[in-house]
Amino acid sequence: MLSFNINTPILRMIPGLLFLALATSCIDSHGSGSDDAWTTADDGDELFETSDLSLFELRHRVKRVTTTTFYNVTPGPDSVAIDTTAVKPLVTTVYFDQLGHYVPRRDERVKRDEWGRIIRWEDRRPNLRRLHGGFLKDTLTYRHDSPNVVRTSGMGDYAVTVYDDHRRVVGQYTDPLADGEHTAVFNLYRKEDRRGNWTERLSVWTTQTTGARPHVSYSLDRREITYY
Repeated sequence: MLSFNINTPILRMIPGLLFLALATSCIDSHGSGSDDAWTTADDGDELFETSDLSLFELRHRVKRVTTTTFYNVTPGPDSVAIDTTAVKPLVTTVYFDQLGHYVPRRDERVKRDEWGRIIRWEDRRPNLRRLHGGFLKDTLTYRHDSPNVVRTSGMGDYAVTVYDDHRRVVGQYTDPLADGEHTAVFNLYRKEDRRGNWTERLSVWTTQTTGARPHVSYSLDRREITYY
């Protein structure tokens, strides 16, 4: 799911800004449950990867991912305390076809390079509230420096995201294109399913403005993954 307003979910994480951007147009409701409820595994054993799945920190033939992000989180020695009274959790769902391609929503536009990688994302939802003329055109561009490094630019921020060889985001640094907060995030992966995809992670966020001391906060993500 960065130094962005959490009410603008497009800017909260994966990789860089895309996941939050997508979340803006695909927020779904989802009930809480036991830890076992977060994962639905398939029966195949062969590793399956695509650039879209990798972008979303996934491997194997994933059909749907529902991510619940908790923002008011306090880590302890052996557990994590979650307070949902002050800030409600954000629930997002994204879909993939059987070839491992991200399935855009009706008002989304995705552009790919010659290798099939996503290099541009646009939100073209109509401006129903008439806040400005035309359409809401939030735009993100992606530069794939390597399988482990992706640079993202758009919506007022520039981000560098680093993945490990298991397609997990190790960390991310975000620099505002104008004056604003500089943000870094480091991830601790706590649980995974039997296919090796993570199902719970704790993120450590640091935000800092010029001349100020860094502010540290935490968030917790849980993923329910359904396979083909």
